[in-house]
Amino acid sequence: MVEAIPREKLEAIPSLFSLTDRVAIVTGGSRGLGRGIALALAAAGAHVIPVSRTQPDLEVVADEIRSLGRRSLPIAAEVTDEAQVQRMVQRAVDEFNRIDILVNAAGIVILKPTIEFPVEEWERVIRVNLEGTFLCCKEVAKVMLRQERGKIINLSSVRGLQGRAKDPAYAASKGAVNLLTKSLAIEWAQKGITVNAIAPTFIRTDLNAFLLDDAATRDWVLSRIPMGRVGQIWDLFGIAIFLASPASDFITGQTIYVDGGWTAA
Repeated sequence: MVEAIPREKLEAIPSLFSLTDRVAIVTGGSRGLGRGIALALAAAGAHVIPVSRTQPDLEVVADEIRSLGRRSLPIAAEVTDEAQVQRMVQRAVDEFNRIDILVNAAGIVILKPTIEFPVEEWERVIRVNLEGTFLCCKEVAKVMLRQERGKIINLSSVRGLQGRAKDPAYAASKGAVNLLTKSLAIEWAQKGITVNAIAPTFIRTDLNAFLLDDAATRDWVLSRIPMGRVGQIWDLFGIAIFLASPASDFITGQTIYVDGGWTAA
């Protein structure tokens, strides 16, 4: 006998991707992928708290969020500083009473031959990309566990699956983010919290435009992407909204590649 699908489940489909009045924290939210995802979540209905180290840049993004009809609270914080992360979370709760979504988009990349890679720069990449993600997950999860619900989205990269010359720290950090995502997903799976990662290939931003404007680099990148183009920030909008929404409630511990086919080739 085929199990009947409750009518209310069918009638609820239009609301599956709605983020109306959800509260989202987006680290790295003042520029690049973080800014783009912050605006996408706001356009889908969420109130958004952009976080980065630079308050003036955050104010610009907050105004963009408000122009979409949503509330915003820009918070300057260093994600590698546990005390600052704790204060960030407390300010969010004081203002909105809850946190429904966390997007960890803060990150840096340094490319150098390994034998010339200073330990201090290795540590900086690992601290921002991995430790910063861990600290934000840890502190926000305390709120989500009390709520018995929450969505955590970590920004990874195809580098977390495939290595690249002169890229020891960034690749290692993103591979670790993938396994951190799985570990947290398992730990909180029965607590109402999903934890997933988005892993893009080259997405054109102000930070990497100089690389993609180099003919040799651009040709190499395009040769690896079956779709024949680099990504744009808006290529991440759909997956970010999906993973933040009720539509993904039975998906956790996954790293989803947004790469034009890079990792399939």
